[in-house]
Amino acid sequence: MIRDGHGFLKELASFPANTFEGRFFQCSTELDLGAALNESELMLLYEACFYATLCNISFNGLGGCGGAIKPERESNRRRLEQAFMGVREALYDSPGWTSLPDSTREYVQGRFLTVHVVPESLAR
Repeated sequence: MIRDGHGFLKELASFPANTFEGRFFQCSTELDLGAALNESELMLLYEACFYATLCNISFNGLGGCGGAIKPERESNRRRLEQAFMGVREALYDSPGWTSLPDSTREYVQGRFLTVHVVPESLAR
């Protein structure tokens, strides 16, 4: 049985607002994604968002290396990027995602699913 996404969001409701989970819960609730996406689709969005966040940290030297982007960590960055793209594509192929209004999809993509590499990171 596939449940709507409200059950998944309910599990995130107890997280503090300043955590990844809390911010995801707040934005998803504001957009009523629990009604628009089923549980597995919302979990795909959560996972893609998490990977996008890890990619942004890794690609821009925001992790624990003091702003350094170490060449020996390239395979890890590549794995993160591939995981992000795979989960994101699974989400994009889901019926719930395709039935969202264009404006909601665009907002979610900009808020959750965008990976940016700052110019300073490209020069390293």
